[in-house]
Amino acid sequence: GVLVLSGERLFYILTRKNFNPNKVLADVQSYLENGDVEGAISYLKRTDHPLHNTLRAGLENIHLPADQMYDMMDSVLSFERTKLLKFTTGLATLIAVAPLMGLFGTVDGLIDSFHQIAVTGTGGPEVVGKGISTALVTTWWGLVIAMIGTAVYNYVTNIADQITTRIDSAARRLIIMVSQLQKL
Repeated sequence: GVLVLSGERLFYILTRKNFNPNKVLADVQSYLENGDVEGAISYLKRTDHPLHNTLRAGLENIHLPADQMYDMMDSVLSFERTKLLKFTTGLATLIAVAPLMGLFGTVDGLIDSFHQIAVTGTGGPEVVGKGISTALVTTWWGLVIAMIGTAVYNYVTNIADQITTRIDSAARRLIIMVSQLQKL
């Protein structure tokens, strides 16, 4: 479960990580300078990316005051952030449960060892070895899964924060751009 969710989230976030807000804003500005708001909206619709979707919400509400236009973009950005962080709650849950499952295996292995001692009446390495091995292996796997999952979770949430911060900045720059163009 952790490996599947980690792989899916890494793929999703990495396909959205690299973008150039300066280029997108310059392209939008070209449309707006020519009075072509619909062209700018069409340009943004061509790419399904959080930046494009957020800026498009602003341009679709260009008739509103700047603060309301920003609120519309912020609303879309919140939705986009939710998509970036999809499945991270499940990932966090699996990360928390993995060491507990390892501990469960440890207890099971020790119970097996003590059972073997009770059955045979002795306690040599050949009697308790299987139970101790089970205990160590399950503990090891629980910790490995938790460590991998934690690294992926932290990476994904960090990149999601970076993406949304960059998009928020671009949204604010779009507001300034529109305000300046409306003054002309």
